[in-house]
Amino acid sequence: MDIDTVGVPGSMSGAEYSAALTRGRTYVGYRSAPTGAYAWKDLTHYRQTPGYPRNACGVSVKVADRVYVKVLTTAGAVFETSCTLTLTCTLGWAAVIDP
Repeated sequence: MDIDTVGVPGSMSGAEYSAALTRGRTYVGYRSAPTGAYAWKDLTHYRQTPGYPRNACGVSVKVADRVYVKVLTTAGAVFETSCTLTLTCTLGWAAVIDP
């Protein structure tokens, strides 16, 4: 299990995005305040975000013009996908050059 959180650039309200990995599934979420409820999106669904790797064990999130999520597998491979800032996630997972 793993979680990573990043604040929304320029947000005065404390809005944030998080990526969470639990029970083999990866989620990306948004909340508009530091103590507010998250709206979560499951990124492991094959039809929405194909290519999700097996054995994911670590996760990270970055926000720029999109929300970027990366996972690390137990074999040391890195995969990434991205969503719009409103968490529309339709791109598949792509392998990144291993560390």
